[in-house]
Amino acid sequence: MTSVTDERVPELLGQLSQRHASEGDLRRAKLAAWAADVHVLEELLWQNGLGDAPDPDAQLAALGEVVAGALDALADRAPNHLTARQLVEAAREAMVTTFDESVHGLLTDRLAALDHLDLCEPVAHDAVREAERRLDGRTAEGLVAELRFAAADCMAVAQLLASEGEEDAARRLAHQADAAAFEAYLVAAASLGGDERLATVDLRWELGRTVLSGRPADGSKGALGDWRPGLLALVGSAESGVLGRTLEALPEP
Repeated sequence: MTSVTDERVPELLGQLSQRHASEGDLRRAKLAAWAADVHVLEELLWQNGLGDAPDPDAQLAALGEVVAGALDALADRAPNHLTARQLVEAAREAMVTTFDESVHGLLTDRLAALDHLDLCEPVAHDAVREAERRLDGRTAEGLVAELRFAAADCMAVAQLLASEGEEDAARRLAHQADAAAFEAYLVAAASLGGDERLATVDLRWELGRTVLSGRPADGSKGALGDWRPGLLALVGSAESGVLGRTLEALPEP
């Protein structure tokens, strides 16, 4: 199974940003680059004492609000003619300067280069139409409900198959259940965050597919549910608990 740890997520997002830039999808290239920066920040916070806070998740959420406020202020004052690279760099500066100067160097040294944004030749992409294709006439809430029902049904069948000793078939159905539950979580999180175009869904779903389609290095089929740690790592510590509760219970033999 493809191994994805918290430390690898910024690298994978950086690769995704470069791929989108090479395809001329400047919007997704910027989103992936910024998502990588956010993961770098979260990783640095955990490495520097966040876990010692009385309520780390609440502390992380509070810091997220501070960064979001800095980005809102940036949006109000930034000129409209910024290039893609300049926009990500401005967002980085807003993020970094919300923290004490003692961590500025630690943070900026870990952020990836943005040269690929300079080389991007933009191709027109209709973000609204892409969201409409995913929803296919449903509301976001309707899509989430449909996916959750599908996840529950798949896992129920997986449980039945596992109880009858059909391990391979149970694994396939459990895999389908987790894929549906993961997509449902992404859509729900985007809707809650005001992402009406579901841009963050596309971004994180692409990474999720690398986990769900991975195979163990030894060529075996792997253990039931061995893709789950990778999915949880993709969303980060602040969301992994909610995603974990969204996933259906794995079948027992």
